[in-house]
Amino acid sequence: MILEGAEIPSGEVIETEICIIGAGAAGITMALELTGAPFRVSVIEAGGFEYPENGQPNYEGTQTGIEYADLDACRLRYFGGTTNHWGGYCRSLDPIDFEKRDWIPHSGWPITLDDVKAHYPRATEIIGLNPHLFDGEYWSKAAGLPVLPFDPKRFHTGATQIHATRFGEVHRDAVKASPNVTCYLNCSVVDLVIGETEDLIREVTVVNAAGNRSTFRARHFVLACGGMENPRMLLNANKVRPNGIGNEHDNVGRFFMEHRVASPGMILLSDGSTDLSFYRRNTVPSGEYIEGSLHLSEETIRAERMCNAQFSLELYDGIRTQGDRSLAAIRDGLKKFISGGGWVRDFNVHVGNIICDIDYVAGNLARRITGDPGNLAVWLLKMEVEQVPNPDSRITLTDQVDDLGLRRINLHWATQEIEKRSVVRSMELMGEELGRLGLGRMQIAMEDDPNVWSRFDTWGFHHAGTTRMSADPRDGVVDADCRVHGVGNLYVVGNSVFTTVGTSNPTFTITALSVRLAGHLKGLLTA
Repeated sequence: MILEGAEIPSGEVIETEICIIGAGAAGITMALELTGAPFRVSVIEAGGFEYPENGQPNYEGTQTGIEYADLDACRLRYFGGTTNHWGGYCRSLDPIDFEKRDWIPHSGWPITLDDVKAHYPRATEIIGLNPHLFDGEYWSKAAGLPVLPFDPKRFHTGATQIHATRFGEVHRDAVKASPNVTCYLNCSVVDLVIGETEDLIREVTVVNAAGNRSTFRARHFVLACGGMENPRMLLNANKVRPNGIGNEHDNVGRFFMEHRVASPGMILLSDGSTDLSFYRRNTVPSGEYIEGSLHLSEETIRAERMCNAQFSLELYDGIRTQGDRSLAAIRDGLKKFISGGGWVRDFNVHVGNIICDIDYVAGNLARRITGDPGNLAVWLLKMEVEQVPNPDSRITLTDQVDDLGLRRINLHWATQEIEKRSVVRSMELMGEELGRLGLGRMQIAMEDDPNVWSRFDTWGFHHAGTTRMSADPRDGVVDADCRVHGVGNLYVVGNSVFTTVGTSNPTFTITALSVRLAGHLKGLLTA
């Protein structure tokens, strides 16, 4: 069932067994998994079914450290969360991502990849992926495209499935039809109320769009609000515990990690006959979208004491720059405006991006119009490198409050030298392989500016690590079951619990972890 928050009378007390806060990929997955269980489940969603007309002022915040996107622009406050605008890129984390590595401080999950892989089949169904998942050899054959014959001791080929399932649209009817799950829209949680003597969450306080307050009581509570709002909720809940809930060791909000997507170099082929197109986005005959990828081998990562890294490619003449994306945003926005929708959001910003990139925008337009593929011998790298856990990279609260009375976020994003060194060394190794095979050479084009590694830098909007998983409460915020250390009935799910971030887009892993947590809670309540 899905209800409008305005239907909840002021002062109402709602009793349930599980209360999930947030209806993005994690919250909706848990709702699906708990449907039909012999107990009640409430899902509290701060937004409605559409992007809010007044924007997302509750998500505004400040920043220090590495320059980043506006905090109200890099996440979405409505049913489906950021799956309403994600690119659909899905791939598994790697086994080494879960391991304790002595050259990467604070690494090592309290679970293994196998613990998560057990839930891949269900995550695959929920997102709608092909069950062959991320097998590079399978997908290269399906696409009829060759892979690079690199030394497997250095690199191996994988694949990313691209399937942008809008959870809020695809699974809305299932949530609506659930006999035991009720989702309340336009309801914002403003307090987690913990007992003064017992280590249990007693209730949460909710404010609906009309400003009416109500109370939800449950046996178990789950925060599923994303990598910025999860720590914000815990830190704001400081009436009984002055440092916030789960923050006895000052770890809530620390270890913020992102995927810094850079294009730090180019492959210059000896001629245009070598086919690298598997490593760009492709549509295979069966209809799936696939992007091949080159990955550092575990042997190389260990020998070089590097971060994990992966590469995909784009023809340099066809690369979509920020200006191209802004042109598409204006085009789509004008279509909606002509159909009676609102004006294009951030119109002036988009125009500025187009002007700054006018040479690329004009060239790409000309090539699309004429059908010219461009120079087939020059390929731009698109690289994602693992950010190492850094306690100084963190989310804290400011003294400014939003209209609900919650203190706002300050994000201080900081990286470390090992990440940039890993990028450069990875390209050197790739250049050696290209030379060994006589295919071409590598041109490295890294900037010294810590804010900008390359002209085409962007981010994944993957906010990880801020309520990290750990075996020891001194090292993190949640345990191996995603339960907050020291609190008997509060859980956190999403990429905020990632101990290390790897190189993969997180939604597939988030979905698998949410299936896992739903099964754990179901076991507790039906034992």
